[in-house]
Parts: sequence; structure tokens; C-alpha cells
Amino acid sequence: MHDYYKCTCPTCGGFTDQIVLSDSENARLEKAFNKIARWVHKEKKTAVTPDDLGNKTVQGLADEINDILQRAIQTGIDFEIPAATMQHFKNNVYVFSGCKTYAELRELSDMLIDDEGAIKQFSKFFKDVRSVHDTYNKSYLQSEYQFATQSANMAGKWADFEQYGDRYYLQYRTANDDRVRYSHQLMHNITLPPSDVFWSEFFPPNGWRCRCNAVQVRKSKYEPSDSNEARRLGNEATYTVGAGGKNTSAMFRFNAGKEKIIFPVTHPYYNDKEVVKQVEKGLSNE
Repeated sequence: MHDYYKCTCPTCGGFTDQIVLSDSENARLEKAFNKIARWVHKEKKTAVTPDDLGNKTVQGLADEINDILQRAIQTGIDFEIPAATMQHFKNNVYVFSGCKTYAELRELSDMLIDDEGAIKQFSKFFKDVRSVHDTYNKSYLQSEYQFATQSANMAGKWADFEQYGDRYYLQYRTANDDRVRYSHQLMHNITLPPSDVFWSEFFPPNGWRCRCNAVQVRKSKYEPSDSNEARRLGNEATYTVGAGGKNTSAMFRFNAGKEKIIFPVTHPYYNDKEVVKQVEKGLSNE
């Protein structure tokens, strides 16, 4: 399994602020996943392609995930935003959900063959793939839902801040409690005008389970921070060494409000551009 959902907070263990899906949502997710598992085994899908996303069985899981994450957007937005911007958010979540589904499908395909190179008995295969469902549709989905909620909330705030130009400074603030990860604490109270390049990369949320915020403050009350030093701290705050030495937190260097997206386009789900194109094709068909 991947490590890009690892939380760097030393106290939360990666499972703070968990959402609770309804029984019906959990049941629909599990049912949709089970259908895919049966389809993969029946069709002997030892390899998958982006075209498989057009299959109705596969699309069923993507739709369930999309419905849940669309709800996260609605939950998160507290400010009125233009309809066109909201449509961008919805489209971004739709593509994210499709690419996430393909990641699950690929893992199911990889688990179809046993150590001797033969296709597993269905009972063995079905038991083995439970870990995929638990990881993607429980653990990961918790992080994704919380992130989508916070990202939508901050995107709405950014739209509100833009109305004032540089009349006020923006100030980065953590939740300022014992659950705040040290790396994000480094950015606490950074104060800069909205036009500063810092906010293009380090406007919250800046990680999974991030609870950081940005607020307007009066210029007469606060001195601006040094922009270069602020960016240095931001780079440090979004640096986590993952597999192969790759920085798994670099994807959080974006501004959801400015880019009109909920999930960063550098998320690993988007690595296969042919998959992205296929999902976008389905979006345009809708």
C-alpha cells in the first residue's frame, strides 16, 4: 500500500476528526466494491486499462465515492462562491473519484494471481482483497473527506479575501493546540498580503488532517513577515520523505481557491495521464 496518506502529526495517529458515514453509505460502498471484485475474478483481469473505467460495474464504485466527496464540498463551504467555481470543484472531485477507483481496480488485478502464477480461487481472492476495501474506502476515504471539507472551506474564504485585494494582510494560524504537527507550527502567525507568492503555495490545508487556517488582519496591527523566510518555512512544513526519497507532501503546495480545485493535481492518483483523460471523457459525456 502507498504511504502518501501518512499523517505527520505525532499525537493524532492519523485518525483525528474522523467522519462517520451512514450505514447505507457504508453498505453501498461495500456492495459496489464487491461487485468489482467479482467482475475482476470472473473476467480474469490480470491486467487493467483506462478503458475499464467505462465498465458499468467499475463506474458504480466511482459514483459512490464521488457522491460522498461531493457532500464533503457542500459541508465545507461557508461562503457564497460563483456557480462556475463550484462547478470546477465538482468536476475536480469527479475526476479524483474516478482515478481513485482505478487505483483500487489496479490493486485488485495485482492480487488475482497466486505465488504459482495461477488465478486464485474466488474465496481466497475475495478474502485477500478485503484489505484493499478497508484501506481505500475506509482509511483513505476518511482523510480524503476531511481534506475535501477543509479545502472547500478555505477555497471559499479565498474567494472572499480576493474581494479586498491587499487592503488587509492574511495571517496563517494553526489550531494552536497540542495536536498541531511541529512542521505546521513553523508557519503560525506568518503575515503577508494576499498578493504575496507565499499564498499560492502554502494556503491551507497543507496536509492530510490539516486544521490550519488563514484570517484577515489589519495592517496597522501587524508587521509583515519576510516573504523569503516564509516560503522557506512553508517548504519545510510540506516536506515528508516517502518511498524512494520522494517528498510526499509536495502535492499540498497549492491554493484551492486560486486554482479552483479541491484536490491537488499532483496527487498520485493522477500519475497515469491516460486514466485522467478517460475519466474526463466520462465527465464530458455526463
